[in-house]
Amino acid sequence: MRRVFIMVQDVVMVLVAVALSLVLSRSNLSFEALSKEGLATWAGIVVISHLLFRYSGLYTTVWRFASTPDFFNILKSCAILTFTLYMASLLLRFYRPVAGLNERQFIVFFLVSFTIISAPRLFYRFLRDGASWGILGRKSDDTEPKRALFVGRLGEADLIIRFTRTAQPADYSIAGIMATERGAPLGTRIQGVPVVATMPRLIDVLEDYATGTKSLDLLIFGSGAEHEIEDYSELVRIARHGDINVVQFSGLSELEQHGKLVLDTVEMETILRRPAVASDIQRIGAFVSGKRVLVTGGAGSIGQTLVKRSLELGAEAVLVADNSEFGIFQLSQYVDEK
Repeated sequence: MRRVFIMVQDVVMVLVAVALSLVLSRSNLSFEALSKEGLATWAGIVVISHLLFRYSGLYTTVWRFASTPDFFNILKSCAILTFTLYMASLLLRFYRPVAGLNERQFIVFFLVSFTIISAPRLFYRFLRDGASWGILGRKSDDTEPKRALFVGRLGEADLIIRFTRTAQPADYSIAGIMATERGAPLGTRIQGVPVVATMPRLIDVLEDYATGTKSLDLLIFGSGAEHEIEDYSELVRIARHGDINVVQFSGLSELEQHGKLVLDTVEMETILRRPAVASDIQRIGAFVSGKRVLVTGGAGSIGQTLVKRSLELGAEAVLVADNSEFGIFQLSQYVDEK
């Protein structure tokens, strides 16, 4: 029934386009619109346009997943329809002169028909996959989604933004894009999300977010980012030091149900770019147990891990040296709670 409705809608739009093209070009036909000749003309236009649209594949497209080639198909179909009707009018003039028709009306018809046939599909796509659908479908008592920053290629950014907006409930909201392509247009927007940084200033921008100038909950790397970004390890370190969770986009799942992003936690092997070496816990414990341990840079992400592990392994005391007083305070609070 949905497909039948779309078919009827299209032929009605074609007839509306005919009427609008005559009105806009200020033309009058030599026959009445509701006469036998007029009704036969409209019926012929309906049949020709319907058969042409069916042959062009307009009704085999799932418009929720429509892309540029699908709208180009509408453009091509409208152009062929305009040309067909124009040739039909030329043939008709050999048998009977028809006043009020010339190339100007057909040019206007082409532009109007493409616009009003594409508009409902484009509007449906916007409602279904745009930000408005998430806003309309979101309940007032829902919690705010986590703010995320994406680091990767612009093509992946477009895909991730689209699927984060259609997710129900919305887990993440992309606040900015850090493009890995050199020469990417800084300050431009992809689906309303700004490109906030490009190579090679990724570290500086992430530090601004991590130090609290702008709240951030999640850092999402694009697939293969560990091989494309020279400062990958440093970006991960800055994010973790700022209590920002780090994940990496690896694909999509459940495509038949609006799609779902697959985000994998960034492991130590990825940061080091080599397999992790298994630790000999018993040997390290025997070395640390009962001793006084000094950890330099102990307020950093790696330093905090060393402090916690030393205490777990039975160190008599752990002395922390770091230039961040607030970091040492946070660490002491954690130790006191334990």
